[in-house]
Formats: sequence, C-alpha cells, structure tokens
Amino acid sequence: MSTLPSTGPSTGAAETGEDTGTSLLRDRDFLLFAGGQGASALGDSLSKTALPLLVLALTGSGLHMGIISMLSALPMLVLGIPAGAWADRFDRRRMMLWSDIGRALLVALVPLAAALDISVVPVLYAIAVPVGVLYAVFEAACLSCVPSLVGRDRLGEANSLLSIGNALGYMTGPALAGVLVAGVGGAVTLGVDAVTFAVSAVTLMLIRRPLQMAVERAPGTMTQEVREGMRFIVSHRLLRSTLLYWAAITFFTSPVIICATYFIREDLGWSPKVIGLIITTYAFGAILGAVVATRLKQMSGMVMLGGTVVGSVGLLVLSTTAWLPLTLCVALVVGMGEALSGILYTTLRAQLIPDELLGRVTTTAQVATFGLRPLSLFVAGIALETTSGSLTLAAMGIACLLISIAFALRTSIFSATASVTR
Repeated sequence: MSTLPSTGPSTGAAETGEDTGTSLLRDRDFLLFAGGQGASALGDSLSKTALPLLVLALTGSGLHMGIISMLSALPMLVLGIPAGAWADRFDRRRMMLWSDIGRALLVALVPLAAALDISVVPVLYAIAVPVGVLYAVFEAACLSCVPSLVGRDRLGEANSLLSIGNALGYMTGPALAGVLVAGVGGAVTLGVDAVTFAVSAVTLMLIRRPLQMAVERAPGTMTQEVREGMRFIVSHRLLRSTLLYWAAITFFTSPVIICATYFIREDLGWSPKVIGLIITTYAFGAILGAVVATRLKQMSGMVMLGGTVVGSVGLLVLSTTAWLPLTLCVALVVGMGEALSGILYTTLRAQLIPDELLGRVTTTAQVATFGLRPLSLFVAGIALETTSGSLTLAAMGIACLLISIAFALRTSIFSATASVTR
C-alpha cells in the first residue's frame, strides 16, 4: 500500500468530486459502491444463516458455534484500532480490494474441502481468524470512505440507501440459504459467500472517485496517530456517550443470530427454510425502516433508544412463542426499529468526526462497540449448552432494556440529532 499524496487541505465535498445537487441514485460511483456492499451483504446473510446450521449439523454443539464465531470476531479486538490508523494513512480502496480477494479465497476452501471429502470442521476453525483479520481491515477502510464518496451533507441519505441495499441482501440471502442448505448443504452454500466477495472487489476497481480526501499530514508514528484518535473520543462528550451505549447494547446482541438459530432448530425443531423466512422478514422490516429514514430531515437520539427497546421486547416475545405468524410479525417490527437506530448511530458518528481522523476514530469506535464480541459469543455458546435458546434470548432482551433505561436517565445522548437529508 502506498501513502496518500499531500495535495493541500481538504475543502470538503467539492474536493471529493461529487455533485451534491445530483441524487445519489444517479451517482455512478455511489451506486457501484452500494452495489458491491449489497452483494457482500447477500453473502454475509448466506454465511450467517448457513454457518451456524453447518456447525450444528456437523457437531450438534452450541459451544462449537460460539467458539468459531468468537475466533472470527477476535481479530477486530486486536487489530481494529491499528487498522483505523492504516485507513487514515494508506489507500482505503486497496485495503478493501485485497481484503475482499483474501476472504474470497479463504471462504472458498470450505466447499472445496467438502468436495474433496475432507473434514470441514477443522477448515472452519483454520480460516476463522484469517477471515476475521481481513474483515477488520476491510471495515476500517469501508466505514471511513463514505463521507469522502458522497460529501458530509449527504451522509444520512447515503447511510439510508446503503441500509436498504444491505437489507435487500439480508432479505434475499436467508431464504436462499435455507433452500441451499436443505438442498446442497451448508458447505456449498458458503461458496456463494466467496463469490460475493469477488463481486465487491470488482465494483471497487470500477469506482473512479477517491475514497478519502487528500490532506496535509504531519509525519508521526502509528502510536501517535492511534493516541490522537483516542483523545478525540475521550474529549467529545456526545460521541463518547453514544459509543458507550452502543458498546453495551452490542455486547448482548452480538450472539443473536446463533442464539436464534439454536432456539429455532433445537428448541422448536423448525426447518432451515423457516429460519430463512424469519430472517428475510426481519430484513424486509429493515428496508421499511431505512425508507422511513430517507424521508426525514433529522432524527433524534430517541430513535436509537426506541429502536433498541423494540428489539429488546422482540427478543422477549421470540423466546416465549412457538407460533410462526407472531414470530414473523415480531421480526418485521424489530427490523424496522433496528434499522432506524443503526442509521442514526452511523450517521451521527460520521458527522462528528473530521475526515483526517475518520479511520482511527471510527475503528476505535468499532473496537469499543465490538471489542467484547468474542467474549459475548463465547458466553452465549456456554449459555446455549447449559440452558436453552429460549432462556438465552430472554436474558439478552432484559439486559438491553435495562441498559436503555439507564442511559436514558443518566445521559443526554438521546437529545442528540443527526441530519439525514440536505
């Protein structure tokens, strides 16, 4: 990777080359970026649905599900902050491109092992950490490049449209995963995820616009740059409160996919196709929430609270019902609430951070919010093994409700607002 050239101070939207008067739906580079991320979301949804089912089918163990998920998440804790400094120092496009290529090759090993009649479980353990490393590098660059791609005045609109694209992927993927897992098995299904990484890499190569603003940067060590990003977070009260809230919520919601899969398969005995239908319904709700977000000029921090509360209640209801129509209704409403909550969080975070610090601060935020995810996934695996999917989901819902109430009473985070459209 090569460092960025120093071409003078950033002048904001004009320097990125985008026409702020043109709809993002007519912006070629944004559509390429959104298309690549949508394809990646499709692959992720296939993987997140197929992988737990595959591990469960091969091992019959919730603990194995938790350990493999933990290994995949662990690199974000170790590399997240340094990767953010790399995203501010090096070419973000190249970081994403090579991460996509690497993940495509690694994930392709799973269907290859199955085709060669090699035990798949050791392969899953072997690729978990490398895939997690490449994910950490990709996320550091990807989360930092949107303001440069579209301009800060259109961040809310861009995040809403990206959420719609991601939700479309998650709406299609689980249903497709359910059919594929039942028809050709989980290992082959994961091969589709490898293809989507390749699609994302191609779209990145076709984008013409720079994915970061050129700025004058005083020479400094990586350690100094990381410390600078941390100091910015610590000194910014609103950003600090937002990150603490999101970190607390994320700790309890990170294992929701594996816990819901275990509950539906082991506690209720429903088929993989039903799991796909439930996740597809959730994704459709997320699309509705993102569409609502595009209609708003501003969103209050209360949206973040409301979305989390809706999701928490949804987990409680899900843990106590065996009636599919009610489960689908809950998934739809939860998808809407969580989409609005997530869009507010990502938009507010990006609007508060200057571009020259965006990589470092954003990935420090990611580590703050996802850093305990490996522990969360491991604890969830133990809980599934020793109790049940129902009790684990209920505990997660109660914890998120209590956290939301505590932050609503003790901080001013929910009085914050984020611009969505111009």
